[in-house]
Amino acid sequence: MTERAEIHAETVIASDADELSARLRSIRGNVAVESGRGDHLDVRLASSLAGGAVTHQIQTTTGVRFRFDSPFDGYALVLLHEGGLRARIGQQERAWSTGACAVLEATQVRQWQWQAGSYDILLVGANDITQRLSTLLETPVTRPLMFQAEVSPESDGVRLGGAVMQLMQSCFGDDGSRVTAMATAASIRDVAVGAFLEGLPHNYSDRLLGRAPGPSPRHVRSAIEFIHAYARDSIFVEDIAKAAGVSVRALQVGFATFKNTTPMAYLKRIRLEGVRNELLHGDHASIAEVAMRWGFKHLGTFAKVYRDAFGELPSQTRRITRR
Repeated sequence: MTERAEIHAETVIASDADELSARLRSIRGNVAVESGRGDHLDVRLASSLAGGAVTHQIQTTTGVRFRFDSPFDGYALVLLHEGGLRARIGQQERAWSTGACAVLEATQVRQWQWQAGSYDILLVGANDITQRLSTLLETPVTRPLMFQAEVSPESDGVRLGGAVMQLMQSCFGDDGSRVTAMATAASIRDVAVGAFLEGLPHNYSDRLLGRAPGPSPRHVRSAIEFIHAYARDSIFVEDIAKAAGVSVRALQVGFATFKNTTPMAYLKRIRLEGVRNELLHGDHASIAEVAMRWGFKHLGTFAKVYRDAFGELPSQTRRITRR
């Protein structure tokens, strides 16, 4: 959904695919709509937006298929109260049925095929989630965030996400007029982001659980900023300590207490994540060139530590981008 306003609601009831496509065009851009039952279509789509978070309620007796030219840039939590969903992700297709809860990266979904039924969807922007994750970890996020595709209806994230959807839907009158303030909308978005990051399992969950309570002291934060700024350079623990304005011992104690690691191990991890990000999303430089950019001069050792960190060799990561 395009963010036309910080707070917005709209309900579309359609019995014709072309009519529904035209109604959605102003909200989501070009979208192809097909009925699941020949020429007959019966769909009610109630949408609300608050501070960047979006909810959709879909009710249909015929089923409906959507294909968007410009998918929502974010993540979707889907509650299947009744019916079933088939989502085409690249060349693959995933399916969920009544009672399931799915978590999807919306930009990767090429087609949403909804069976006759009832559904609730909560969408949160990728940038909002990435910024919050970076703040919680006190470090830039370099690896793509990947959620578990199906989660328990009893999980904290699903229960909180469901409550957020109910709250967003109650922020508007029957005519779509808003009954909440702009500041409240931003707070609702923040709770929605928290439901995804701290209530749903993903590849950063362990790091979030393992982080120290409260923010790190200033010298640790300064050291982290220095490491990220100069991760490609030849730097040593003495350089990091000097930049942070403390002794090497104080720096090591700070990292052990608040990051559960050492400054140099933290640097190595950032370098490895930098290599992985370039292999997945960068130019077509060779693996050796990318490794050298990030300070790995001994390629045999590099391949081993890379596999230990990510469970695959650099060549396997590179193949992912060529599929």
